[in-house]
Amino acid sequence: MDSNLSLEEFLAAAKEFVEISNILCDGWKLIENECLLKSYVQKECFIKPSKEDSLPMKAEYVMFYSLSYGVPQFSFNVWNSLGVLLTIKELRRVLFIKEPPQSDENLYSVITQQEHPIFFRPYFIVHPCRTGELLACFKGSSTNILVTFLGMIEDVIKLNLPMEYGKPSGIRKTSS
Repeated sequence: MDSNLSLEEFLAAAKEFVEISNILCDGWKLIENECLLKSYVQKECFIKPSKEDSLPMKAEYVMFYSLSYGVPQFSFNVWNSLGVLLTIKELRRVLFIKEPPQSDENLYSVITQQEHPIFFRPYFIVHPCRTGELLACFKGSSTNILVTFLGMIEDVIKLNLPMEYGKPSGIRKTSS
């Protein structure tokens, strides 16, 4: 089974994903560009850190197409209540719902900070290395490959993806 996703498949899934988001009032937007490789899906929201005494933080989530890997890629930034961008060590304490990786090395194998290929400024990026292999298992059966992709990484990045994204469109429209 082909593990790659074409740019056209990514954009079609992105448009459908944003349509679902609009129905659910979930805040995702598709930012289209003449250069299709610079098109992306974005959401800005506030997240509550795991610690009960912490203040909400602002998060920006961006999904874009990785031409190198042929898969969707996920990037994000998180700012504290003072507007200061978190470091990767601070993210380790804030984002992980389950037990964080035992070492920084394990964390860096999942998330790294690098220059964003569209925005040309630092973002945290979920490594795409195994994404193609994982998505290949769902490519024929997924109702939306981006929903499947986010479902695979949502625990790592503390993304609250409503279950309604996984419902067939007819059920979703009548139940909202």
